[in-house]
Amino acid sequence: MSPAATPLAISLDTMLPDLLSHYPQTRTVLDGYGLQGCGGPLGPVESLRFFARAHGVDETRLLREIRAAAAMPASLGVAPSATVSVADSIYRRYFLTGILAILTVGATWGAILLWRIGIRGDFTSVSIHEVNAHGHAQIFGWVGLFIMGFAYQAFPRMWHQPLESPRMAVVNFALMTISTLATSVAMALQGTWPLAWPVVMVAGFVQVFALVFFALQIMLTFQASKARFEPYVGFIFAALLWFIISAGFGLFHAWLTMTTDHPRELLWYVATFQAPLRDVQIHGLALSLILGVSPRMLPGLFDVPRTPDRRAWWALSILTLSVLAEVVLFIAYRFTGNHWLAAWLMVPWLGLAAGIAMVALPWKLWHPLPDSDRSGKFVRAAYLWLAISMVMLLLLPLHQLFTGITFSHAYYGAIRHAITVGFISMMIMGFAAKVVPTLNGLDTRALSPLWGPFVLINVGCFLRVALQSMTDVSESYFMLVGISAVLEVTALAWWGSHLAAIMIRGKRAQAIETARASRPLFILPEHTVADVLNWYPRAEAVFVAHGFGAVRNPLLRHTVAKATSLRRACALRGVDLATFLAAINDAVCQPQSHAAAMDFVRLTIKTS
Repeated sequence: MSPAATPLAISLDTMLPDLLSHYPQTRTVLDGYGLQGCGGPLGPVESLRFFARAHGVDETRLLREIRAAAAMPASLGVAPSATVSVADSIYRRYFLTGILAILTVGATWGAILLWRIGIRGDFTSVSIHEVNAHGHAQIFGWVGLFIMGFAYQAFPRMWHQPLESPRMAVVNFALMTISTLATSVAMALQGTWPLAWPVVMVAGFVQVFALVFFALQIMLTFQASKARFEPYVGFIFAALLWFIISAGFGLFHAWLTMTTDHPRELLWYVATFQAPLRDVQIHGLALSLILGVSPRMLPGLFDVPRTPDRRAWWALSILTLSVLAEVVLFIAYRFTGNHWLAAWLMVPWLGLAAGIAMVALPWKLWHPLPDSDRSGKFVRAAYLWLAISMVMLLLLPLHQLFTGITFSHAYYGAIRHAITVGFISMMIMGFAAKVVPTLNGLDTRALSPLWGPFVLINVGCFLRVALQSMTDVSESYFMLVGISAVLEVTALAWWGSHLAAIMIRGKRAQAIETARASRPLFILPEHTVADVLNWYPRAEAVFVAHGFGAVRNPLLRHTVAKATSLRRACALRGVDLATFLAAINDAVCQPQSHAAAMDFVRLTIKTS
């Protein structure tokens, strides 16, 4: 008996695959709330209750509409569509490229730089241009690509609205990837390649252009949705603005540092603008986006309490003003040399801590999450590292007093690492560990819990933050810092290969489902072997019975079979084409198209 023939009692605990297999007409309702392109033909392995929470739909309303759709004849509904648009699958190329970036010019390159620093015992022993190249790859190649991929996939679904100009997402991907790679490589070659700084300038303008269009896409999508302007949307729009500002500021900083020939002038530029640039990128862009997405996503994913709207609006105002104040005060201090301006930095730092607390405290992340899975531990640890980075920032004056160092690059770098790896990268790892399997129709409960990457990334981050801070006390700690980088890269490689495998497998499954959705009623001589097998997997037995046992080889199915027609395959093996076509069509045709298929086979016999 087919699943559809067995009645199904629909409740909030009903799993989407069960619902769609019994009542395919309910797909129309779910697609209207953002399911389209998510999880394959039968949707992700989640309940209606979870879907309602994650997509911001009233549970009672959703249940009423689902039951009404299920009561209609299936012929009046829309069957699950296997066709996935660019907007539905664009996240894969952003995420996969982001993983590639962190494992090459990002974390791996950073680990090499850290070992060089450790061997020489001095954080200034590597070129500032190499450090900036690594930083650019981390911000735009790792964080930036994940932000864009997540935004293209998630935001339209949050607003129940198709993405505006989805093809522009493909263009932006190419522009961001090429510009980020060109900038990082050219920065690293500064001093040995005369065209280094012109290449960085051109690539930087391309990047700003791509980010402006990205921001416009997201804003126009929201405008078309007519959704309510909630606090999390305000955080998102603030992050988009910081994204563009960070690219422009970074381009300005690169021009200053790469066009000067005077070491003293270079040192002044770095000392004046490097820290504010990182504040814009980390406290402005990354913090605003994560603190915006979290109040919208965490209640849905983990059933934690919502942050009250009024409290969230105040937090956004405080955080935005705090980032502006720390940037302006630091630059003013560097230009004037007035130490009182530096002392006033404590005010925006306290503002950052207060804004974060206003958003995050209602979730009570120090307690186990009410509804957790393998991603929950990453989220909880990430916010712990955010708290640690804020405490370290507020303790900076005490560190200066204890060590006697006016401005400790080591301690300040440790603070940055606590928030970039401990918070930002951990949030990326956690969200991706939940979102990617869901989008590819996999049940996260059946997947690896990812304890290995979780432990390694946390141990690595702890060693880096602790040992780097201790280098102000003793140079002997330099040689140990590199160990932390090896642990972090190993964790990211472990996690990244796991996620990449899911996305690649999902893409292949999507291609097969798309092919099956458009498969012909009967098989023709010019159809390729691979197409026939994708359309009708049961045809494999017919191929094997006629001497084509090689179709069982996955490598051949993904290579030779794609370029070989049935006519050519039969000729090469000496198999009678008409007989083979008759057998294939007899195995795959529906009764209503079987007669037409047999007529075609007879015609083939006459003309062969």
